[in-house]
Parts: sequence; structure tokens; C-alpha cells
Amino acid sequence: MSLSRAFAVSLILALGACTHMMGSDHASAAAAPAAASAPSPRAECATAHVTLYFAEQVASDEPVVTPLLNDFMGRIHACEAAGGQLRAITIATSADPGQSSADARAQIMRRQERVRAALVNLGAPTAKISGAATPADSVMGRRAEITADLY
Repeated sequence: MSLSRAFAVSLILALGACTHMMGSDHASAAAAPAAASAPSPRAECATAHVTLYFAEQVASDEPVVTPLLNDFMGRIHACEAAGGQLRAITIATSADPGQSSADARAQIMRRQERVRAALVNLGAPTAKISGAATPADSVMGRRAEITADLY
């Protein structure tokens, strides 16, 4: 099974994409994202954000979240076409509650790697992608918050 198929099988869309700045409640426990930088003067380079939700099982092999990631990468490419640049992509995930710390770390890493593989498959530069952990959240906590810092 290819990485993109594995990604499609492991993720399911629960909510749509949204654009907003990450708040301080998304502080990293595992890897700190780059310090907040000045916003770009280009309208095309506003911070891009998408939220993906993980499910235990997905009945279909169809890439159900690909449209969200295509739109996310489209915003990055539009910024670059306007003369801007991608500074960083941060994938912030959390583990399901009730796990040992080792199991939680492993789950966070697996989720980040699935999202990273899908982004790289869509053209994101590997060197610009970093991971972060967020506190476990029992309500809608099975998610990946993906943010692109554009300038």
C-alpha cells in the first residue's frame, strides 16, 4: 500500500479547512515551531491553515482529505507565484487519551509522518516541515493542525 493510500486510509474529513492564526494553546510539547514572525505584506501570503481529523477506520481507499491538502498547497503556490516564500510548515498533533507516554509519542509520530508524506507527495519541501505536539483533547482531539508560515 503506498504512503498516499495509507494516508487516505488513516485520515477522514470531519470538519472543513479553516484559515486562522494558531493560538498560544497550540504550544509545542515535543518540538517548538519557529518563532512567530512578521506577517507578509502580500495578501496572497497570509498564514495558511488546515485541520485534518483522524479516524480509527475508513471504509474507503479514496483520498478523502486530498481536496483540503490540495487547497492548502494551492495557497502556498499562490504565495510563491506572487513573489513570496514558504518559511515553514508545522504539523501539530496529539495522542489519544489513556496511553502510556511511550505509546502517545509513537502515535504522535505516526500521525505526523502520515501527514508529512501526503504533503511531500503534493510538492511540499521536506526540509520546511516540522512536527509539534499539542495537549490531548478528548473532544475532537484526533486531529492534525497544519500551518504554513508564508512571507
